[in-house]
Amino acid sequence: MKTRILVKDGEYRLSSAGCMDAKIDAEELFCYLTSMDRVQLFLRAEEEVDPETERKYMELIARRASRVPLQHITGQQEFMGYKFRVTPDVLVPRQDTETLVTEAARIIQQRPKKKQGFMSRLRGSADTTVLDLCCGSGIIGISLAKICSDIRVVCSDISQKAVDLAADNAKDLRAKAEFVCGDLFGALSPKPYKEMKFDMIVSNPPYIKSKIIPMLQAEVKDHEPLEALDGGRDGLDYYRRIVAEAADYLKPSGWLLLEIGHDQGEDLRKLLKDSGRYTPAEVIKDLPGRDRVVKCQRK
Repeated sequence: MKTRILVKDGEYRLSSAGCMDAKIDAEELFCYLTSMDRVQLFLRAEEEVDPETERKYMELIARRASRVPLQHITGQQEFMGYKFRVTPDVLVPRQDTETLVTEAARIIQQRPKKKQGFMSRLRGSADTTVLDLCCGSGIIGISLAKICSDIRVVCSDISQKAVDLAADNAKDLRAKAEFVCGDLFGALSPKPYKEMKFDMIVSNPPYIKSKIIPMLQAEVKDHEPLEALDGGRDGLDYYRRIVAEAADYLKPSGWLLLEIGHDQGEDLRKLLKDSGRYTPAEVIKDLPGRDRVVKCQRK
């Protein structure tokens, strides 16, 4: 069977199974199996596929048709131009989160550089300290470490498996970051983090309402970790905790940036205002024009 026909058959099977982006996934799986890129796939579309490759490809298609996420099959996902390892222990990185990283990087890069003495420069002291709460696979903190110079990034998650995966991603990408395990700010209880104050805290916490989760796509509700999705009855449980404690870990005028659901902007602004510890919050939209990030500063 020709490559073009085989991949088209894969697309049909995925589409029939209700998979979104069936064409893209069918092509991605063939490229993953054969180590081709998209250009090679196009150029070799009329070549015959050997029976063993055809068999293995259809096995991959069958897994995807059973609604296993593409990223769990290939073991990776691109984010901010970097390839991250992905496992069922963490959320699959989504393009929505690039809005948070882009805004955080913009703020960091526009901060006035601090004057450092000779010994500080010799030790490589960071100009800016960043805490990535609920780091998952590490996409936010690691991307910031790659994009921005002179920053110290600490990533934390309640899941030790997520922390270990994030550390592996940092090693793969040669990014300098530190990793700790614990429940939100409780991860900072050991030294040397206990007394740290940060210039910025970023987080993409669980924020989906509990009653919505059974209605999510099968790829999400059946294969991604529930603890990384469920934000409680109104989706705000983790935001309440973060808003209540974040100011204690921020330097004066330090930034707090939170990814949100498309309908949670005003709720977050109210939480931050009612706490009395932050400046008026701004809601930032993602590329499709939906509310995606809330940012403010510690007073």
